[in-house]
Amino acid sequence: MIRITDKTLACLDKLPHNKLYLSKFLNFLIEMEVDAIELSKQMHDLLSPLPEYPAYILHPEKTRIQGLDDALCGDYLQTFKDKGNFEFCPGNRFHCATALAAEWVISGTGKNIVSSFSGVGGFAATEELIMILKVNGLRKPSKTYNFLPEMTELFSKIIKKKIPKNKPVIGSKIFEVESGIHVDGILKNPVCYEPFLPESVGQKRKIVLGKQSGTASIRAKLTELKIKCDEKDIPHILEQVKIKAAQKKGEVSNREFARIVGATLAVAPTILARKYPT
Repeated sequence: MIRITDKTLACLDKLPHNKLYLSKFLNFLIEMEVDAIELSKQMHDLLSPLPEYPAYILHPEKTRIQGLDDALCGDYLQTFKDKGNFEFCPGNRFHCATALAAEWVISGTGKNIVSSFSGVGGFAATEELIMILKVNGLRKPSKTYNFLPEMTELFSKIIKKKIPKNKPVIGSKIFEVESGIHVDGILKNPVCYEPFLPESVGQKRKIVLGKQSGTASIRAKLTELKIKCDEKDIPHILEQVKIKAAQKKGEVSNREFARIVGATLAVAPTILARKYPT
């Protein structure tokens, strides 16, 4: 059995403590079904009495290998050799701790991993590791994590730092797609670009209109907004979308898109635009 020990709360001693936030975050860790939750003594005392949970850890009992940040730069399988009975807590100095943790398990080296939410403290990211193992059929394939956006927002408040929008699994914009060829590919076969469904982590796919959009993006947006349009009008709409995106130096909103379509179809643009959010 693969065992993931999350040590997020053990990494937060030096931050200002909001007991309510930390208690809610602890409940999210339990909902994630990590196999053990590591606490510092300070966190243990602050959050006691603890919610019922089978595996809290104050003092790790197993020998723990920590570091090996640069293992992927060489023969990492040789580096892993004969270390499978230990807990592996890879460091993230080379930005590959999650990959190291996943390889530790997938290669069959060992089954005990130590990680932290969002990789806080410089470790592998728990949520990324869970999804990698899930996609590979090594962890609870039917479980969904639709609470992750709420958990991420809470964690951002705890650490007083915004989570990057492109952060794997929990970034708010990881399922936004603008490039025409990517939109076309996703609509035909989502697994080409998405290793897991957006809904499995509480998100939704969003077609973004901008300078890189193509005709597939226009068709998809028309379908999404339930606007009927002749195929012959799509090239002109696309051209106007690109012009608008260049003027704004950003994405074209649904309302702006509706105005463009309205003007193209000789429908009162403001009337059409009112139907859609900004």
